[in-house]
Amino acid sequence: MARIVFLSCTKSKFDKRSEAQELYSASPMFRKTLEYGKSLKPNKMYILSAKHHLTPLTKMLEPYDLTLKEMSKAEKDTWGEVTIGQIKANGINPETDTFIFLAGTEYIKPLTKYIPESNIEEPMKGKRFGERLQWLNNQIKKISEVFKQIKNMIYEAYKRKSK
Repeated sequence: MARIVFLSCTKSKFDKRSEAQELYSASPMFRKTLEYGKSLKPNKMYILSAKHHLTPLTKMLEPYDLTLKEMSKAEKDTWGEVTIGQIKANGINPETDTFIFLAGTEYIKPLTKYIPESNIEEPMKGKRFGERLQWLNNQIKKISEVFKQIKNMIYEAYKRKSK
């Protein structure tokens, strides 16, 4: 069972052709979700894009202005169908894999009818924008502290062994 992290695209984008993870990094929220998502050590991580659907982090993209919030229900349903097709085409199994959504509800909802609820994790569910940023900052800080402790333990063990 693979762990898949999904981030959502953002309105804020850089104004030149870039890798997806760079294009969206104009947004502090995207930078934080990317950092936290990587810390989870997923098997795969993608960006859910209103225009490009399932988007690898390193895919080159031109700037665009489109969001699911502006789409009708029928357009969102079509977006979900296309995206789930891409998910399956990338060897991801909605029936057995775990999906960690670090994305807004607009990007999660069109996919939930294709993924069993037991396979979905939404660690930021119910949090507003500011609460999401605060939660992400706290999670990143905790992870940083754990790595610092591990580094110190390794250093102390190395020091003792060197004596």
